[in-house]
Amino acid sequence: MYKIDLTEAENCLAALVKEAANGEKVVITQEDGSAFQLVPMENAPDASEFDQGKLFNPEGLWDQMNPITARDIAEVRKDMWHKFD
Repeated sequence: MYKIDLTEAENCLAALVKEAANGEKVVITQEDGSAFQLVPMENAPDASEFDQGKLFNPEGLWDQMNPITARDIAEVRKDMWHKFD
């Protein structure tokens, strides 16, 4: 079993995924005491099972109840490029 802190896991994620794929138990911990386990899946879920309009928020940078959508990002990009016109 591997037990590793999140900041360390970020540097060797590929190796940890490989270990989990080979049947090794991999637990990633955070400073707040929470822990997560890497678990291999038989088959990747179909893309239709995911909400494609919402983006993954690993750092909690925005309100989880009002996640940023791809449309929000497109609007910001559009505004940003107009500044260079």
